Amino acid sequence: MNRKNVIRSAMALLTVAGLTMAGITPAHAVTKTQVTIWSYGNVIEPWGETEYERLHPDIDLKIKKNSMDAHHQSLITAFKANTTPDIAAIEVSYSGFFRSYPKYFTNLNGLVNESDYLDWRWNQGVGNDGKVIGIPTDVGGLQVAYRKDLFKAHGLPTDRAAVGALWPTWQKFIDTGKLYVSKLTPAEKTSCKVKKVCFGFIDNAGTMYPAILNQGAKKYYETNGTLIYKTNANVKTAFTTTATALNSGISTRINQFTSDWNAGMMKGVFATVLAPAWMLDYIKQQAASTSGKWDVADLPGGGGNLGGSQLTVPTAAKHPQEAKDFIKWYLSPAIQLEIFKRYGLFPSASSLYNNTALTGYKDKFFSNAPIGQIYVTGARQLRPIFEGKNQRAIDNYFGQALAKVAVGKMTAAAAWSDAIAQIDKNIKN
Repeated sequence: MNRKNVIRSAMALLTVAGLTMAGITPAHAVTKTQVTIWSYGNVIEPWGETEYERLHPDIDLKIKKNSMDAHHQSLITAFKANTTPDIAAIEVSYSGFFRSYPKYFTNLNGLVNESDYLDWRWNQGVGNDGKVIGIPTDVGGLQVAYRKDLFKAHGLPTDRAAVGALWPTWQKFIDTGKLYVSKLTPAEKTSCKVKKVCFGFIDNAGTMYPAILNQGAKKYYETNGTLIYKTNANVKTAFTTTATALNSGISTRINQFTSDWNAGMMKGVFATVLAPAWMLDYIKQQAASTSGKWDVADLPGGGGNLGGSQLTVPTAAKHPQEAKDFIKWYLSPAIQLEIFKRYGLFPSASSLYNNTALTGYKDKFFSNAPIGQIYVTGARQLRPIFEGKNQRAIDNYFGQALAKVAVGKMTAAAAWSDAIAQIDKNIKN
């Protein structure tokens, strides 16, 4: 076939192809259902979002994050206006409040296998009428993350067992901190006045208050809803011990999750952080160059807890089935294990606690510490504590009072009286 005939044949094929293509209706793009999620912090981790969307190309997860208190206040407003998201995260300290209003939530009973989860964490998502309003995400099991290099430089042991043995009680923790700061260099001691950078043993001693409080059997309420914040000795102990720490000079007084806190972590301004499992990921993110310098030791008093959340589906959700499908997947034991390995959120799925993939997990950043086993042991020591309707508000009043102690505005006794007066005035059963 000569060149001319080849061209004619090719043109004919193109014409046929064009006619054939013209007769085909183009495929439409997949119409996605947008599932809205209101959250705070890192309750919904990035991998979980992208992986779920990969597995479900018809779903678009639209996540809105806010600070914890602002997030919950927005939810309260949204419930009243009937303009809620499809999924709402509820922090444990707010659980008592929202359990009092189960009518705002879809019943999630039967969505997952209840026996897979810690019983007391499960109960934090059960409404006052018995309705399951939320499925538990993580457990904020608490330990102490510490800088081995700084401990060595200040004459303290570095082995995690030896470090934990330094502080069987919170008073011993304070005493260890006083020993540490007594060995600060002259430049470190004057830096607080000259550079406004206060070197210390712990990043912020105010974090001790919820840690100590959560080691008791009760907080501000009896299980029947009666307020006991004035009569429960555990509350007074947590407050006065924290005030003692604030007045002892062991704290930098840097607020957590600020730029100063991030910089201080990187530069060794403080040597210890009270660390729930999820905190370890923050440390890794903000102080990447300190890998191998950290380790994890036992918390004073044995066992502790700080935080945790439930994922809920409001009754006003536009896409309740899609919301339930995501929660069932994201909070399944298998995905909780994956999230823990990637981000450190410790699973609420107790069915994993004998799984070697969890118990055998070690983290090179934290000197190859057996993080999985450490937090499993801590989680098994935890006891359920009833969270009342105004739990978070009462927390804030005591926190504000301790802040006045931290800056020298009030004595511990005066701050306690001030907090009680504010709670008496503003909080009712």
